[in-house]
Amino acid sequence: MKIYLIRRSYFTFRGTKSCDLPLAGASCLERMKHNLGAEVVDAPPAGEKLVLYPVYPFLTAEDVARFAALHAGSVRFAGGYLERSAPFSEEEGFPDGLFSLGQYPALQTRAYLESAAYHLRQGALVEEGARVDVTVRLGRGAIVRQGACVTGGSVVGEDAVISGGSFVEDSAVGAGTQVVMSRLFGAKVGKRCTVGPYATLRPASLVGDDVRIGSFVEVKNASVGDGCKIAHLAYVGDAELGSKVNVGCGVVFVNYDGRRKHRSYVGDGSFLGSNCNLVAPVRIGAGCFLAAGTTLTRDMADGDFCIGRSRESVRPKGAEKYLG
Repeated sequence: MKIYLIRRSYFTFRGTKSCDLPLAGASCLERMKHNLGAEVVDAPPAGEKLVLYPVYPFLTAEDVARFAALHAGSVRFAGGYLERSAPFSEEEGFPDGLFSLGQYPALQTRAYLESAAYHLRQGALVEEGARVDVTVRLGRGAIVRQGACVTGGSVVGEDAVISGGSFVEDSAVGAGTQVVMSRLFGAKVGKRCTVGPYATLRPASLVGDDVRIGSFVEVKNASVGDGCKIAHLAYVGDAELGSKVNVGCGVVFVNYDGRRKHRSYVGDGSFLGSNCNLVAPVRIGAGCFLAAGTTLTRDMADGDFCIGRSRESVRPKGAEKYLG
């Protein structure tokens, strides 16, 4: 028997129609089309058929076959109708329908449980309380801890760990990498890295292998080479870092002049001391040393040393003037 699916919404939540509400990465309409091999039409043709609305996201072909066998004539029910060459009668339909917002959380929970079971069969562990879309790819041995959320087209490599409190959206995480209570949006992280806690990788962030992205570090539209260390409290925006660059605490890539964004370049093996400002556009060569507290506004050649801070002035007993 031919099954037709007609797009129809029974309610709208925050501008999203009920047939398009996501259930672990796939909407009701997408799930029914896939599960039943249904054809989506505006108006079904004449003849014997089963017509459904996208309110039964977990309906299977076996459920449909059993329902059709129980009814010899034509049947109308909430969410669709079965049409044969006989008068219509009103009957109960299928269970687990999505006709109101109040039914959505239960179906969403079921979708995430089914997604977790699917990933488990592929050799990855999704702990209870984690949310992983069915569209995500998890490598064997990967673990998504309780409280983590991995969505969209994200790819997590073998033996990687996404800890609780992390949010990974449309991002790639390499094999053996650990993401700890951090947020990744459209980012790509290499193998054997550590990210977090409380790090943010924004779109177009490209992180190489064996990199440390520490606590309260933000990376945006930047490439970070293999072996770099950005341990804590830094902003790396619109920049290209070579391999084994050390970015100290409080370093800021000053990428915005009020009108336009500018890029900075840092060569292999360079050291950026704590509380430095790199006022873009600026280019730092390989093996350079930028002393702590420096604000850099010009390029540095390979191997250069730069210190750009005022000498302190100490007045013996001078504190009494201010504290007395």
